[in-house]
Amino acid sequence: MKKILISIFSIILAVTLTACGSANNSSNNKDLKKVDFVLDWAVNTNHTGLYVAKEKGYFAEEGIDLDIKPAPEDSTSDLVINNKAPFGIYYQDTMASKLSKGAGITAVAAIIEHNTSGIISPKKNNITDPKALEGKKYGTWNDPVELAMIKSLVEKQGGDYNKIELVPNSDSNSITPLENGVFDAAWIYYAWDGKLAESMNLETNFFYLRDFDKKLDYYSPVIIANNDYLKNNKEEAQKVLRAIKKGYVYAIEHPEEAADILIKNAPELKEKRDFVVASQKYISQQYASNKEHWGEFDAERWNAFYRWVNENKIIEKPLADNTGFSNDYIK
Repeated sequence: MKKILISIFSIILAVTLTACGSANNSSNNKDLKKVDFVLDWAVNTNHTGLYVAKEKGYFAEEGIDLDIKPAPEDSTSDLVINNKAPFGIYYQDTMASKLSKGAGITAVAAIIEHNTSGIISPKKNNITDPKALEGKKYGTWNDPVELAMIKSLVEKQGGDYNKIELVPNSDSNSITPLENGVFDAAWIYYAWDGKLAESMNLETNFFYLRDFDKKLDYYSPVIIANNDYLKNNKEEAQKVLRAIKKGYVYAIEHPEEAADILIKNAPELKEKRDFVVASQKYISQQYASNKEHWGEFDAERWNAFYRWVNENKIIEKPLADNTGFSNDYIK
């Protein structure tokens, strides 16, 4: 009877402690400040550090409950510009036109240190440099900055941009239409579409834009924030970014575990684990050459790209140096 009573008491105690623990967790969650963060695209390895920071409790340590929201049908930047969300993911190249029109946003952290985008093509097409795009079908997103970059690179090598056939790219990735011969080459980010091509055992050629013009080594993607939010919530913004930085540093140090955390938060990637791990191992080496300085911008490199944008008259109103970014919140 004594043993039975002890067992019953133990069960009651365990249930009570669990209930108390749940109540405390609920109370703790209520104490956290909810902050919205909007993604730019379907969940991918650009976003890993966010989910790692959430999984590891880095936001909670800062008193923050980061609500990571899926990419909207409209532009992420418009939501942040209109103060519908304080933070989001965007790109320095497409920020140019927004900033030219006076958009109240600032890039507050660089997710990846260098521009990892470039041109991919099936190996049989022999496209190993920009000039080789002459006479080929190029899958384009029809973005003015994108097309200006392609034109600039081709002409810099003495090629004729007008001899390129522009084919609209409406697929969720560029690899499937490449494989099917819809076009001969496309602009991609290597961490995702490049690694996807590898996972499909496709023989391809690839070159980075930055290798043919250093001015095109811009920042993409970046974390942007609403200017009014930053002005009124500087300390909170620093807390959010401090937690995010810890998440990306952890991903640099533990790429495979970080990939599994990403998959946990995006179950649709579960069947593609090998591909996601390969992508994560690649991009974890691209986040930052010095993890202690993850997220920081090189002013000269930022300005060099916007000077290029100005010179090529892509936007109506030229951008002054140091427009659109700040290291004040990440350092």
